[in-house]
Amino acid sequence: MANYHLEVQVISRGKGRSVTRLANYISGKRLCDPYQSTTYYKQRKDVLYYNIFQPANAPPAFHDLQHLCNAIEEAEHRYDARTAREFKGSLPNELPRQELIQIISEFIETNFLSQGLCAIAAIHEGRNYQDPSRNNPHVHIIVPTRTVELDGFSKRKDREHNKRKYIDIWREQWALVQNLAYERNGLDVRVSHESLFVQGRYGREPVNHLSLVNWQKEQRGEITPAGARRRELEAQNKARILRPQIDLEIDHMLRR
Repeated sequence: MANYHLEVQVISRGKGRSVTRLANYISGKRLCDPYQSTTYYKQRKDVLYYNIFQPANAPPAFHDLQHLCNAIEEAEHRYDARTAREFKGSLPNELPRQELIQIISEFIETNFLSQGLCAIAAIHEGRNYQDPSRNNPHVHIIVPTRTVELDGFSKRKDREHNKRKYIDIWREQWALVQNLAYERNGLDVRVSHESLFVQGRYGREPVNHLSLVNWQKEQRGEITPAGARRRELEAQNKARILRPQIDLEIDHMLRR
């Protein structure tokens, strides 16, 4: 089922976040944080794909995750520095893994590599063990706040992409690469980055997103408030779609 979701967050030391810790979380690879003097050991079994995307001029060592994380941390000296941006996006459950990889590759190439920025990406399976047709594959992308040069990260921060307009650009691009994938695969399905109001779908309520904790509880058979609200909204939206069809059928019967 087509589902559009893309959110962008800043990774800031001032808010207690670590780019190395995030890289460990999305990849499941053991990493040492030179700034925090901490080692992160979290492992994952749900990583469908992981890659480091680098511009052509990147130092060879930047293709190693530990070295790259060290360079990101060492490039920033302030205690409240913004070290990277994190992108989290849903991926089409209807498409095979290779298409999901192509979606994120095209998105990263167009929006980051072409601007001299590198990216760390990992696709998580989002497995629904009770109903595989409702899997929630999604991608995490980490983009450092400095461009890559021949000898490492630039001495100057990339402040251009702090402009609000890029949120809209990235959201539109995320819809575009998914729709191109649907088209390649001959599926009559499309997603949109625009709000339901702009799309003219006034009667449809946006469905709330379940957190990982709530999703896990629901999988164990526990009913959560967020899960109950999601089912309620899905039922309401389905009823809004069916209601006009029923009215037309009744009208047709009355006219006989």
